[in-house]
Amino acid sequence: AAMAELPKAKVAKLAQRFLPPGMKLSTKSAPVMCDLLKEFLQLVAGEAQDIVEKSKGGRILPHHIIAALQNLGFPEYAKAMEEELRRLQEAGKKRPKMKKRKLGDTGLSMEQLEAKQARLFAEAKEAMKN
Repeated sequence: AAMAELPKAKVAKLAQRFLPPGMKLSTKSAPVMCDLLKEFLQLVAGEAQDIVEKSKGGRILPHHIIAALQNLGFPEYAKAMEEELRRLQEAGKKRPKMKKRKLGDTGLSMEQLEAKQARLFAEAKEAMKN
C-alpha cells in the first residue's frame, strides 16, 4: 500500500518550532524532513507491530510504541512518550465523564429513530450540495 504524503508546510512549521530563534528551515529541507519522518514512523510502527504480533494482540497500544522506541535504541523518546501518556491520562481523569445514552432512553420507537436518521442524512447530503 502506498503511504500517504505528509503535508510539507505543516512539517516545516512544526520543525521550525524546535529551531533556535532566527534560524530558518529552507524550502528544500521540508521534503527531506517529510521523508525522514515517514521513515521514522515506518520504523517505529514496524517494530511496534512485531511486538503486538509476538504478544498475539491485534492493536498497537501506547505501551507497544514505548517498547518499540526502547528496542530501537531511542530510550529518551520512550521516556518522553511515557511522560506525555501520563499527562494525558491525568487530564482525562479530570475531565467530566459524558453520560452514555442508550437507544431506549430516547423515548422514540425504532421506526421513529430510523426516520430521524434518514432525515438527518438527507439534510447533511443537501448541505454538502450547497
